Amino acid sequence: MKTAEYKLQISKFIKAKREKVFEAWINPEIMKKWGCPKELSIGEIQMDFKVGGKFRTSMLGNGDVYIATGIYQEIILNEKLVFTHSWEGPDQGNTLVTVVFKDKGEGTEVFLTHEKLSNESSMEGHKQGWISTLENLELQFS
Repeated sequence: MKTAEYKLQISKFIKAKREKVFEAWINPEIMKKWGCPKELSIGEIQMDFKVGGKFRTSMLGNGDVYIATGIYQEIILNEKLVFTHSWEGPDQGNTLVTVVFKDKGEGTEVFLTHEKLSNESSMEGHKQGWISTLENLELQFS
């Protein structure tokens, strides 16, 4: 029996050139400044930025450490990133994140799709996390 999979889609306009916004996703030093929800901070980022390469990011907050991991599935420079996403720990399945970068006026529209989420609660939690994270990204360019 196949279980239901949940998907979220959000977008955020960033007032910066597409190349700069894309760089913020692949440069660990830049990502340390914005790559988590507002109530958390980045502890450490490891990136092997290539198709098949892995990433591991620790996020700190409320006395807890959350570790996100994944593998880059597709990379089109300045246009698209696709990577698996999971949390370290037991029973944490892989999900899939697709980020598309499009020129829009004086900036970039970032379209994010996170799919293969296991349930509605997970989808809502991730949605709030991504919204907050993309707001952090916007602040990097304001």
